[in-house]
Amino acid sequence: MTYPDTEQNADRETTDERLVRHLVAEMYATVSGPAGPRDWARDREVLHPDCRLMRVRRTESGPPQVEVLTLDGFIEAVTPLLDSTDLYEIETSSEVRLFGAVGHVWSTYDGKSSPDDAEPNFRGVNSIQVARDPDGRWWIRSMLWDNEYA
Repeated sequence: MTYPDTEQNADRETTDERLVRHLVAEMYATVSGPAGPRDWARDREVLHPDCRLMRVRRTESGPPQVEVLTLDGFIEAVTPLLDSTDLYEIETSSEVRLFGAVGHVWSTYDGKSSPDDAEPNFRGVNSIQVARDPDGRWWIRSMLWDNEYA
């Protein structure tokens, strides 16, 4: 996002973008790791308590469906998989767009069993919406994602 040409706004853009990128990095860090429990308190520091997490689900029969989850619902849904599977989601590129107190991050990622794997098991994209509270704190307010399928 480009703000009017003032030094103050240029500094704000840099600071806000850095803060938003930190939210995304923390989100990836929380879900990634060897099989076992995750530090969900870390996610609660970047995902707003009222956030919505939406994943595209596919079945053998029928079209893709969007499943809408609360943060607690997301944790409940993914814990069995993460307890039993090494999973590392590694951001490969992103674009941050901010305007005032709202923003969007388009973040692509590779899903791997180990961060050292040469090739990913899958690829995906996160569409992340962020908002800044009146106190200046940025939060992830919603996220919609899909994985690449052959």
